[in-house]
Amino acid sequence: MLHEEARWWRRVLDGIPPSELYPMLNVGSSTEAFRTVAQPYIDAELFRPAREQGYQVVHLDTKAEPGVDIIGDLTNPAFRERVAAMRFSSVVCSHLLEHVSVQARAPICAAIAQILPKGGYAFVSCPRRFPFHPDPIDTGFRPTAHELAALFPGMDLVVGAEVLGETHLQRLRHEPFFGLKEFVKLLLPFYKPAAWRVNVGYFRYLFRRLSSTCVVLRKAAS
Repeated sequence: MLHEEARWWRRVLDGIPPSELYPMLNVGSSTEAFRTVAQPYIDAELFRPAREQGYQVVHLDTKAEPGVDIIGDLTNPAFRERVAAMRFSSVVCSHLLEHVSVQARAPICAAIAQILPKGGYAFVSCPRRFPFHPDPIDTGFRPTAHELAALFPGMDLVVGAEVLGETHLQRLRHEPFFGLKEFVKLLLPFYKPAAWRVNVGYFRYLFRRLSSTCVVLRKAAS
């Protein structure tokens, strides 16, 4: 998630009554360390304000790691029924869909739509202008807002936007030592060649702003 994207989501959430947001499910949450250390703005903007006000946010992922509250695969019908029974008011799904197989993408989106109640919200984002970044795969899925919204059956597009972030150079300036290491790696294509190719992809955005596609969806009331 981009820092600017996290701030965009914060403004969106602030405009919706808490009674329509919580309890909230974070699908593809990754770990607590990822949300609070690697990309601390995710927790600071999206989840900590809710936690400090006593609202419930539950983190779901397929990996059993610290900070994952529910472990499972939403494409599994039995697991999906168990999650639906928890009666979440909204779902966050950020930068997950580019990291699942093409075959799994539509079933995951359909599962999210299914577990939400009528009137429930889904807050979904994917990279738009973004380099290859496997975790463990990257399918190259870079949808527009309408393409992303179309994956969620029975849900209406409330807001869709391409949120612009910083250039890669601007991001590196925040961490000069890390930036120096990344520049050095460019000179060593035979050392960890897979990582080198990923690094080259980011440097193609050295002077180009990265961006994410963000959509607010709401399940039809009838």
